[in-house]
Amino acid sequence: METFLRQTMIPANQAYFNSYLSRGMWADDYGWCGIASLTARDYLLSVGDAGSAAAYLAIAEDCWKKMVTEGYDPSDTARPVPHGCGNGSGTDPGTKNTVTNANLFVLSLRLYDVFSSTDEQVADAYLEMCYRQFVWFSSWFESEHRYMRTVAVRCGLVQERPIAKPSYEKKDRPTWEPGWVWTGVDPSFDPDVFQNDVVAWIVTIVTGTRSLLFGAADNVLREPPFNSSFVDDPKDYVCGRGVLLRYLSEAAVRPYLGDQFSIGIAATAKAVWNSRDTATKQFGADWNPANDAAFNEQFAKAWRFGDTEVSWPYGPDSGAPENGILQAVGLDVLGAAIPILA
Repeated sequence: METFLRQTMIPANQAYFNSYLSRGMWADDYGWCGIASLTARDYLLSVGDAGSAAAYLAIAEDCWKKMVTEGYDPSDTARPVPHGCGNGSGTDPGTKNTVTNANLFVLSLRLYDVFSSTDEQVADAYLEMCYRQFVWFSSWFESEHRYMRTVAVRCGLVQERPIAKPSYEKKDRPTWEPGWVWTGVDPSFDPDVFQNDVVAWIVTIVTGTRSLLFGAADNVLREPPFNSSFVDDPKDYVCGRGVLLRYLSEAAVRPYLGDQFSIGIAATAKAVWNSRDTATKQFGADWNPANDAAFNEQFAKAWRFGDTEVSWPYGPDSGAPENGILQAVGLDVLGAAIPILA
């Protein structure tokens, strides 16, 4: 398996990423690609393949440059919060949503870690962007616009995008609706770095994630029920649950979470496994549909926003790329459960 990974998959993925860098992508996709490339680099360094590791680092650097060039707003004119990264592509500046800005923040931080001990000047450029992104999120969290929305004491989630006059009013590409959140939000900020404010944000997001997204009777993780996720290009959102579980199971994050998510991760992994087509080994999108309606109703009541009649439009015959995405999400979930159940 390791031979296949190193001789076949790693070169194929490298060629695939480079082909998209030459064609262009949406800004958030540069973030996903760059972060994945740095994870590949970590693995390659661990097995002594410095040449391939350098190639993946170069991809991550190119992704950061593309993301900043195509999406980042360097001007001071946006109000009520300047800067931030739009999910742009080409001449379209795009919407400054949560995921795009979180990706730029994480990618900048990880690139800073790479260069902090070898090239101070390069590292400082990435650190500067980390700081700018922290200020952007902090300004929204502390504003009156309820970008970080709570429904009880220390129980909340970050909304899909900030909405406020005069510069944050885009409600299309993709179509926006009030209260919209999605499960790919990263709760793993380091409290040793950001201290008091960020610790409070972590507690709020973690509590909201546990009680709202794992809130069904079966403890299975579900996507918040918004038509925007299930109808408007759902393949972009069906994968969010896997992203979230990967973060929740990381060794660096678990000391701050304890066992709060162990039951939910184990239950979700079991549901994902049971959702597979036993003949083809294909994972599904609806992991335990018997409880979906109750979850949707419960979420909409607690959050005071949501669409109760939603379901993923995918079945065993969905084809490419959807089946590949669903397979990746299933593997994300099973991988997240390994350190919990081991």
